Amino acid sequence: MRVFVTGATGFVGSAVVKELLEAGHQVTGLVRSEAAAKSLIAVGARAHRGTIENLESLRSGAAAVDGVVHTAFFHAFSQPSLGTRLRVMFGGSPTGIASRFMAAAVRVDRRAIETLGAALKGRDRTLVAVSPTMALSPGLLATEEDAADPAAVGGIRAGTETAVLALASRGVRASVVRLPPSWDASTSRRPVPPRR
Repeated sequence: MRVFVTGATGFVGSAVVKELLEAGHQVTGLVRSEAAAKSLIAVGARAHRGTIENLESLRSGAAAVDGVVHTAFFHAFSQPSLGTRLRVMFGGSPTGIASRFMAAAVRVDRRAIETLGAALKGRDRTLVAVSPTMALSPGLLATEEDAADPAAVGGIRAGTETAVLALASRGVRASVVRLPPSWDASTSRRPVPPRR
């Protein structure tokens, strides 16, 4: 199977790429830089230059494969385009930069999901998107039937799930995989627990 992975050199995406390659699939990964392209090629995957803000790049990547695994998301201020960063920085009060950044990241994610889904629609192909478990109601057991909670710590990411479910209702084979917070043992970077 030919699979297009967004965020292919990120923490989650690199693990997905490795598993797919080990299972014998042909993998093409979305990469922003030459260094990322080289690291992806070194493990046996193909590199597709672009970003999740470049919708034409997403369309062409999705059009050439049997399925897409969407793991990309802006987690750092350095990841969006300069235009997006400037809109976040100068779009209001300095105290609102963090919330404007997250809102911009979610808007970009939704557009990426909609673009990928449109490229896959009408064909026997699949979109799998990653969403955080932190978007679920805190302190409660949850199943796949439970909707994301906009009031949860990661509730702003509920938009990811909404976009994917909308695609599924329009005939795209789309699903969400929820992942818990994790950390990279190789760099000792741990997630910061949310304050209550």
